Amino acid sequence: MIYASILAAGLGVRMHRQDMPKQFLLLGEKPIIIHTLEQFFINAAIERIVIVAPSEWAPYTEDLLGQYNLTGKEFAVIPGGINKTVSISMSARYIEQTWGIGDDDVLVAHDGIRPFITQRIIDENIAATQKYGAAVTVMSTNDAILFSKDGHRLHEVPPHQYMFAEQTPQSYVLPTLMKILEKTESSGVSLAAEFDLPRLWIRYEEMMSMIRGEYFNMKIINPYDLEVANALLRERQS
Repeated sequence: MIYASILAAGLGVRMHRQDMPKQFLLLGEKPIIIHTLEQFFINAAIERIVIVAPSEWAPYTEDLLGQYNLTGKEFAVIPGGINKTVSISMSARYIEQTWGIGDDDVLVAHDGIRPFITQRIIDENIAATQKYGAAVTVMSTNDAILFSKDGHRLHEVPPHQYMFAEQTPQSYVLPTLMKILEKTESSGVSLAAEFDLPRLWIRYEEMMSMIRGEYFNMKIINPYDLEVANALLRERQS
């Protein structure tokens, strides 16, 4: 079974909107999250979709799926956590409790505010995860990455050719993911304090494949990003 988890639990404070989280703002004529969800609803391999939303916006999220006629797959809307790691773990546990987890089940976790995800990226995440156990979507960077321990002084300049920017999806074989989450919590590490699930994965020496993303697979965080995304959408529609 191939599951998708659409991570849309943030409240979007950097968008400077008090009335609505950013994932529900319009991109063109549809909410950002609808653009994202459409790509997972049309993907032939994805069988069930778990949408992680702010608890107070869960009914609104369900209404949107009906309004934009997203059908053909079983889905659930669940409350999200404080960060991506917690939200993915909540998705995995919901799947376990609701449907059970099989040995070959895969979870493809994607940011709800990355609406330009492609079918190629989804398909390659699934294939790599089935082969290696996990995958993360990345892009090479045009700029050098500088490391500072305090935000004021430069401490290290890692070799540019080894640096990649993380995108999503990040994808996991579910049984192994559950074991790693259990190991993490039993060791006294709070998932709420761990923002990067791939770091937990490789901490336990698990293989994680890298999938090439796209520069346009952007994350819409602030008003400038939304302007860029609308320009990109208009160019695609013209």
